[in-house]
Amino acid sequence: MIIAESVGSQNITSLARRDQERPKRDAFVGMLPPKLAQIMINLTGISLTQSSQPSQSLSESLTPPTSPDVAGDEDKALTSVDPLTILDPFCGTGVLLQEALLLDYNAYGTDLADKMIDYSRINLDWIKTISHTSGEYEVDQGDAMNYSWHQPIDAVATETYLGQPFSAPPSNSKLIEVRGNCDHIISSFLRNIGKQLKVGTPLCVGVPAWRDGNGDFTHLPLIKNLAQLGYEHVELKNVRANDLLYYREDQVVARELLILRKV
Repeated sequence: MIIAESVGSQNITSLARRDQERPKRDAFVGMLPPKLAQIMINLTGISLTQSSQPSQSLSESLTPPTSPDVAGDEDKALTSVDPLTILDPFCGTGVLLQEALLLDYNAYGTDLADKMIDYSRINLDWIKTISHTSGEYEVDQGDAMNYSWHQPIDAVATETYLGQPFSAPPSNSKLIEVRGNCDHIISSFLRNIGKQLKVGTPLCVGVPAWRDGNGDFTHLPLIKNLAQLGYEHVELKNVRANDLLYYREDQVVARELLILRKV
């Protein structure tokens, strides 16, 4: 006999609206699905009720906050004092930031492109207008490889640089080139932000993985060197690494979710 309690449901109409009716979209830089953005925030393990200095183990803190589609008055009250801040250093058009606001966090985003900052501001003003969120947001132009973010940063959730899109598996030489470029950018970002984070700060980082014609994946070299970069790679007890790969069946470049903690 299995006994379970339903604590929420997905409002598909709301998710679709936030994805398809946003004022600014840009297919060239990729469009992170709002539901995946929610998952990434939840995978950091931070909670609306914890202090600004993460102290719980990931397994203790992985109970996600209530979905923005079903949050009640009690959950809203929890955010009336010192909301925690989610940072997205590759914010693009602001999908992850909008989901952070809807989960009652403060949202802080940076991006290398001025155009993306403009798009994020327009989209975040839109989401605050239609949803009346209580959190605040800030977006600034900056290169994640050398930018200095202001504090507090309570968690980092971001989809990093995924490299160029492919409609078919690239040649071996092209894959080596693109993989090396992505690895350099993301490693430099992790080194830079690691110097600015408190010990214990959680991160959920989306990085590229390339699928070949046989369905096998090529991963970034940095994944085997996370300890040298100053991070603990957190593994979930009941989830395999391959389950943290997000892609469509016709997609060559997948998003691989890395759950990290600053050490």
